[in-house]
Amino acid sequence: MKEAQDFARYEYFEYLDKEEYKDILLIRVSDNKHGGLPVFVRKYILQPGAELGLHRHESMQINYICQGKGGHYINKHEFEIVKGDIFVIPPYIPHKISAAKDSNIQIFEFEFVPGFIYQNFGSIENVESFFDFAYIEPFLVGENNVKPRLNLVGKIQVEVENILNEVLMEYNNRRSGYLLVIKSLLLKLLVMVGREFTRELQDSETRPAFERHRDSIFEAIEYINRNYMKDLTVEEAARKSMLSQSYFSYLFKSITTKTFTEYLNDLRISRAMELLASTDKRVLDICYEAGFNNVNHFNRLFKQKTGVSPRTYRRLNLNA
Repeated sequence: MKEAQDFARYEYFEYLDKEEYKDILLIRVSDNKHGGLPVFVRKYILQPGAELGLHRHESMQINYICQGKGGHYINKHEFEIVKGDIFVIPPYIPHKISAAKDSNIQIFEFEFVPGFIYQNFGSIENVESFFDFAYIEPFLVGENNVKPRLNLVGKIQVEVENILNEVLMEYNNRRSGYLLVIKSLLLKLLVMVGREFTRELQDSETRPAFERHRDSIFEAIEYINRNYMKDLTVEEAARKSMLSQSYFSYLFKSITTKTFTEYLNDLRISRAMELLASTDKRVLDICYEAGFNNVNHFNRLFKQKTGVSPRTYRRLNLNA
């Protein structure tokens, strides 16, 4: 039974590899012509029956429905969206939004490059719950009737709307320090969304699905952390997670802000730095012990990461 489930999970994410998605319009943050900022914020209205055609974003996007109703198409399923709905669209995922035939819809759109907040991501409260909501939920549409959004009501709806309105004001006015203010407001929003998602998920039948997919990704990262000195490949790591290589690579970079190779090399360089500072082993031996199999590549990468050669690093460390 487990083998069958694992195979189904692997097949489920294979759609990301299909050629058809490479032809869908990809919108970059720079396309918004807003001065090269890492964020883009707007509030817009779609008239009755209008829609934004199928497209993808290079960055992450949070959408909040301010008023009206419409439809959201993602992962080949369409769901009704109404006032109070908040949903996350991960990078590169095709989707489209439409207004109902008898109603316009007003949408708050908050787009940001992952690096804008991810240096702080590890310390965010409810990070795993937001990870579920932002990165896993859209891929589970159709599994156990998961719908890729939250509907906010009452006090939390008012609080979220206040945050978004303040973000829009800061973005439009662009006074000194506005990006720092926007970042702090975004982090607060992620905490609130994580808390609300946790509350809704507690008694939900879909909880096992989220935990299964989330755990597979974090387990893969732990596997890399334990085995970085071995000859690891991204194909092997994806296989361990029972995910397609494209989906694994996408999720891995989303939560670590690094590619698989960058993450692996950083672990290996960190280990080499420890050995250079605490042992008298030869540089060649340290190179192999840290997981590199070519000393010239090791020396070049070490200097690229630290600014000095391994021997110079050792000498400076010993004299410190």
